[in-house]
Amino acid sequence: MSQTISQALAGLSEALQQTSRLSVDEALALAELIPVLHQAVGAPAGPTPETTEPTAEPSVLTAEPAESFREDPRFALALASIAESAAHHALRTQIYAAHLLEATSAHTLTVDELNAQQAGPIDFTRPAERTGQRATFTSTSALLSSWLHIEHHEALRRVASANHVFAQFDYQHQQYPAQFPLLTQRFHDSALPPAEALSVARRLGALEPVREEFDAPSTSTVRGADGQLLEAMLDHELEEADPATRRKGINTVIKAAKEQQSEEQPEAQEGIFRRGLRHGLVRYELALRPTRAELFESGIAQSDNPRSDAGQAAREAFTDNNSDPADAANPTNASTEHPDFVTDEEAAASEATDTAPITPAARRLNGLMSLLELNSKLLQRLLDATLHGAQVDAQATAGSQELKVPVIKPQVVVTISLAELEGRADTFGITSHGFKLSATDLRQTLAKARIIPIVLGGKGEILDIGRAQRKHPNYMRLGVVVRDRGCLVPGCTMDPERCNIHHVWFWSEGGVTAVYWSAMLCDTHHHDVHAGLIKVIPNDGVPQVILPAFMDPTQTPVRNQYHFAATT
Repeated sequence: MSQTISQALAGLSEALQQTSRLSVDEALALAELIPVLHQAVGAPAGPTPETTEPTAEPSVLTAEPAESFREDPRFALALASIAESAAHHALRTQIYAAHLLEATSAHTLTVDELNAQQAGPIDFTRPAERTGQRATFTSTSALLSSWLHIEHHEALRRVASANHVFAQFDYQHQQYPAQFPLLTQRFHDSALPPAEALSVARRLGALEPVREEFDAPSTSTVRGADGQLLEAMLDHELEEADPATRRKGINTVIKAAKEQQSEEQPEAQEGIFRRGLRHGLVRYELALRPTRAELFESGIAQSDNPRSDAGQAAREAFTDNNSDPADAANPTNASTEHPDFVTDEEAAASEATDTAPITPAARRLNGLMSLLELNSKLLQRLLDATLHGAQVDAQATAGSQELKVPVIKPQVVVTISLAELEGRADTFGITSHGFKLSATDLRQTLAKARIIPIVLGGKGEILDIGRAQRKHPNYMRLGVVVRDRGCLVPGCTMDPERCNIHHVWFWSEGGVTAVYWSAMLCDTHHHDVHAGLIKVIPNDGVPQVILPAFMDPTQTPVRNQYHFAATT
C-alpha cells in the first residue's frame, strides 16, 4: 500500500472516531466513497479471456508488477470475510434508505426538485420543494422503482422490509414501531447476517392479517397451534448454528402456520396435478400425505442409490421402448420397418439423438419411470413361466432368464415415542425422512404396519438390537437409521438410503459390528473419517463427530440435527 493511501485511510479513520455527528455532505461523501473502495480492492480490470498480454498502461491501483498478494489464498479469505461484512452493512443501508424515503414522504417532491437532485450538488440549507394536493408519485415504492430503475416488486419488497424492521406508518403518516420487534433486533445486530432476518420477516408478514386502510399498525399477532407467538418461534429457530438445519426448522414453523390458517383438509388436496406446458416440459405437482410421502421418498432414494442395480439403471438415459422382450434379448429380431416415404437414412438419423446429461433430478425421474414402465410383456412372460412351466417356448424362457429387473423395496419407518403411543404427547410420530404424522396417519400406520419394536434409552441410544458380525444385517442397519436418520456430520443432507454404516471402532483395529460402535456416514464424510479429517466417537451409543480444528477450534463433539428437524 502506498504511503499516500495509508496516510489518507489513517486520517479518515481517526476523523470518524472523533466525529460524533456527520453533516449531510460528509454522510453522502462517505457513501459515495464505498463503491470506489470496493472497486479498488475487487477484481482488477485485466485482459479478456482471449487476450493474455498485459495492458500497455496499468492503472494506478494495479501499478505493482503482479500484485502477488492476489495469488495468496489468505488474502482471498480475508477479502471474502470483509466483502461479506460489507454486503451485510450495504443491505442494512439499502433498507434504511427505503425507510427514510417513506418517513420523509420523498414521493411528494416536485419534479423540479427531482430534476435538481439528478443535475448536481444539492443545497441542503433550503427546504425541499413538495407538491400540493397531488403527489408526484403515488407511493414510496413507485418513487423507488422509478428513481433506481428497479422492478416495482423489488421496490415494494424493500419498503415492506423497512416496515418490518424500522417503522410502520398509518394513513395519516403517523409513525409506529416496526412490525417484528424480535426480528428487528436480529436485523440490526452487526454480528448476524441481516438477509436471513429479512427473509423470515417477509414470510411471516405474508401470514399476518391484512390491515384495513384506517387501522393503526401493530406488531406481530400470528400465533402457533400452542398459542406461542410465531415470531418468537422463528426467532428461536434462528438460534440454530447450522444453516441447513436452521433453514429446515424455519420452513417447518412457517409450513405449520400455513396449514393452521388453511380451512382445507390436507387429504382433499392429495393427488397428482398437471400444471401445463412450460419450456417444452409438461409440469406436474404431486401432493401426498406424510405416510405416502415417506414411501415415495424411500422408493426414490433407493432408485437413486448408485450401489444398487436400480440406481445404476437410473444413471443411464431413459428410453421409451415398448418393444417385445425377445427383440431386446436378440437385437437381430427387432423390426426395422418404417413408412415407405421415410428413407433408411432418415430413420437412422431420427434414432441418433444426443442425450442430455443425467442430472440428480433426472436420475430420480428415471428411477420412477423405470418402475412405471417395468415392461409389461417381460413381466407377463415371467408370469406365464410361473403358471405354465414347460409349456412356455424356449425363446420366451431365454428372454425371461436374461431379464434383470432393478428391484427396490420402499419402506415406511416411523419413530414413535411411548408418550405418543399412550396419547400423552401433542405429536404423533415422525418418519425417517422427517415427515410428521397426524393422529389419523398414526392410527392407519399402526393398523397396517408390521411393528418392529426398538427400545430407546433416555439419550436415544438403542439398547436391545444387534450382535457382533462383520457386515451389518438389515435389522441392525434399521436400528442405526432410526437413531442417526442420515449422515452424522452437521449440515449434511444425504438420505439414509445412500449412507454407509461406519465402524466407529475400526474393524481393522479389532472393532466389532454392533450398533453401539456404528455410525451413519455418507460417502464423502466416510472418506473424511478414514483420511483423518473428521473423528467419530461412540458417546455411549449416540455417536458424535469432532470436526477439524480449522472448522471448530473448540473441538466440541456434535451431531447432525438436520435430519431431526421435521420436513416441510
